[in-house]
Amino acid sequence: MDSFASASARPDRYQYVAAILLLATIPLLAVALGALDMPRWAWLLAAMAASVPPAGGAVALGGAAIQRMREGITRRERRFRNLLESAPDAIVIVDQRGRIVLANDQTTAVFGYKTNELVGQSVEILMPESLRATHEGHRAGYFDAPSTRPMGERLNLMGRRKDGSVFAAEISLSPLDAEEGMLATAVIRDVTERRRLEDERQRLRAEAEAERTRQRMAMDLHDGIIQSIYAVGLNLEAAADDIATNPGEVAARIDRAIDDLNDTIGDIRAYIMELRPARFSGEVAESLTGIAHEFRVNSLIETTIDVTQALPPLTSEGGSALFHIAKEALNNIRRHSRATSVEITLRAVDGAVQLDIADNGAGFDQSHTHAEQHNGLRNMASRARTAGGTLNIESTPRAGTRIRVEIPGKQQSGEPG
Repeated sequence: MDSFASASARPDRYQYVAAILLLATIPLLAVALGALDMPRWAWLLAAMAASVPPAGGAVALGGAAIQRMREGITRRERRFRNLLESAPDAIVIVDQRGRIVLANDQTTAVFGYKTNELVGQSVEILMPESLRATHEGHRAGYFDAPSTRPMGERLNLMGRRKDGSVFAAEISLSPLDAEEGMLATAVIRDVTERRRLEDERQRLRAEAEAERTRQRMAMDLHDGIIQSIYAVGLNLEAAADDIATNPGEVAARIDRAIDDLNDTIGDIRAYIMELRPARFSGEVAESLTGIAHEFRVNSLIETTIDVTQALPPLTSEGGSALFHIAKEALNNIRRHSRATSVEITLRAVDGAVQLDIADNGAGFDQSHTHAEQHNGLRNMASRARTAGGTLNIESTPRAGTRIRVEIPGKQQSGEPG
């Protein structure tokens, strides 16, 4: 009787041992199968529960553990789904055949497809038709060497919505190792507005550059060509007055006027070709000496020039600015000052080149200038600022005018920036 009772109790012990083995095996299977495929989990756990005879406390214990495991899996799946849906961008997960296996709700907002319309479809459905065949090859290449990276760097990527409209896209790729094999996660952002703003910024930059070029050419024309033509006109007027009394001198003046006009024609050609005026040699001291000599000959105003030998080198922009400021200043003296003498000094001061032009003419009230004279002064100040320098003007009625310009020297290699 005792032996029979012992034998009849043995199945309960077997059930207990089976339940313990079942509970020990579940975590390993959880790792092997992953937590994303809930239907497989439900099937597996149901099968395992059914394999244990429905009797005894061990079976009840195993059923409770399985229920807790199911609830844990559900929580993890819900957490994953919430993370996916909280992303601000469209997220599409694709298998190696190019089929969409998962898409978040933001994909609907970007592309117009409901998520259940996308699952199982080829990912190329989200691309313009002209790019689909090419993308298939790129997709295969990605799975050969998967990595986290932007898609199509330096390319203008495009997406296609359900209604057939296209938009500028930015796409990032990352591999995802899953039970069914390698998957690819694509994070897709509609950058239409950003591209529009970038295009607008580029357009505004181009317009600003065009305006700067226009202003520079206007200043060059005013300070160079127009002033040169005006000087030729003055020279010819003086020649007309002397033609009866001094025909030999008049002939020489006419020859100089012809030379000046030829030089001006050369300047015009240079401007048309978007080059700097040909008469600026690139050497500041040489060019200033030349315009000082030209000024003295054309204006008959006593002119002296003192140039320091060791001048710091200037950038081409700085040298051109200094040249044109000097030319504008001398033209203003000739036209407005009624001066009899001009002193030009060019020297080095604390790593900069300083130009002084002083006359003994009528001077002017700096708060009241003629429109044409004001335009010339404004041009000079603008040129100095553009070259990183400064311009100061000191003038008093009946006491002459002094213009001082400082342009910083060219930074040498190895000097701190």
